[in-house]
Amino acid sequence: MSVASFAIDDLFTVRVIKSHTSNPDRKWANTYEFKALAGGDEGDLLAVGMACATFESGMAFPYVKFERLLIGTWAADSVPYNPEAFISSALSSFGTFPGSGEAVALNQCLSVARVAAFGRFGHLFYRGFLTESAVAAPAGKSILVDRPAAQASVDATLTSSGLAAYLGAAPTGSMQMVLVNKTGTSVRGLLGLSVQGVSSVPMDHTWYNRTGT
Repeated sequence: MSVASFAIDDLFTVRVIKSHTSNPDRKWANTYEFKALAGGDEGDLLAVGMACATFESGMAFPYVKFERLLIGTWAADSVPYNPEAFISSALSSFGTFPGSGEAVALNQCLSVARVAAFGRFGHLFYRGFLTESAVAAPAGKSILVDRPAAQASVDATLTSSGLAAYLGAAPTGSMQMVLVNKTGTSVRGLLGLSVQGVSSVPMDHTWYNRTGT
């Protein structure tokens, strides 16, 4: 498997790396998984990666700087090193979410479920999206004040970024966003992204498991 040329059903990961403009050393990332619906090449993967980055920039305030896009084959990196196992592309964009008000701490994340037709959902956590006015804490547990509004924002940004083309029972894009189990033996297509609420996630939290082989 290679990022330079690939076949139908090949699996890939897309990782979007970000930082805080006031503290560039404070970095974090989200990881997405995709399955090829047809053969393709580096250009197809970069289009998918840019759709992910554009979606995330629409879900982040301007103090979030988008630094790097890493696209790799889903299987763990080979030994010896294979230079065609991944693409590393620099980004120089910033968040474009037009929200107003005081932002909450970076460990307070918008929790979004990756919804599959069957089995457990996966999760994504978006930092730099929530403001104090968007969050309440009855009984000491943070919740969204207006969950439907947050979902509407996610849905609109999926469409405007082009990422929606890779979701659904019949995706129109060249690839499909999926959930892959730890060993790679089960691949489930995603129907959509569903807002769940607010999650407190440490900056060093790992929420993506590779095969480990």
